[in-house]
Amino acid sequence: MERCAVIWNAIFNSNKRCKMTNVLQSTGVVFSLLNYFTLQKPAWGVRELAREINRSPSVIQRAINVLEQEGFLQKNAISRNYQLGFRCIELGQLANATLSFSEMAEQCLRPIVEESGETVFIYRRRDDFSVCSFILESPGHIRFTATVGERIYLHQAPFTQITLALMPEDQQEAYFERHLLHSDDALKSTLTAWKKKGYSNSSEAWQPHTQGISVPLFNLREEAVGSLCIAASSQRGELIEYKDLLLSAANKLKNIM
Repeated sequence: MERCAVIWNAIFNSNKRCKMTNVLQSTGVVFSLLNYFTLQKPAWGVRELAREINRSPSVIQRAINVLEQEGFLQKNAISRNYQLGFRCIELGQLANATLSFSEMAEQCLRPIVEESGETVFIYRRRDDFSVCSFILESPGHIRFTATVGERIYLHQAPFTQITLALMPEDQQEAYFERHLLHSDDALKSTLTAWKKKGYSNSSEAWQPHTQGISVPLFNLREEAVGSLCIAASSQRGELIEYKDLLLSAANKLKNIM
């Protein structure tokens, strides 16, 4: 009898764990939808989003209903598409008020801008993307089209490739698999070069008449989580002289990455 009680308790606890796992997985699906709302794509239709992430429209509609009910999404009355709601705005304002990222970033990057006279960017990795998280502009030089919140794939530009180059090999391979890049020998050769040097630099690789130099950003666990970049006109001298200044600033930024 005692043994039966133990077995039933084990089954009961197992069922509870399964239910909790299912709840957490469902919650993860719901909130993962918010990652698809970006500056480049701020609004989605239900079927459009379902096709994008390869899930059924009914599943997406239920998830969107939850987010809409809690104020994270709202429906455009004309287009019938969904966009971020006021709850997201509130949380963004709260984050800006309570987190010291912008303040600490400016303190670290101001000396670079003053010494180089050029604009400095922080890109942070989010899944398979690099997201522009902070820009400190130089008042006296050319302005760039990048905006905070803009994101590009890790393999698309030298200033994001440095993050991909410093990621563990298994994560790199998984990334190549997801984006059908296994046969891209040129990309792999470039990543190897960036990893060996410990930084990336280029001229007119991403935007005409510009050049840049980037160093990886690490967190306290020494994981590559982004990049710190200087961008300038290709008409000025090379930026390699600022590499050590970038590396020093990147080391200071570890605490907030």
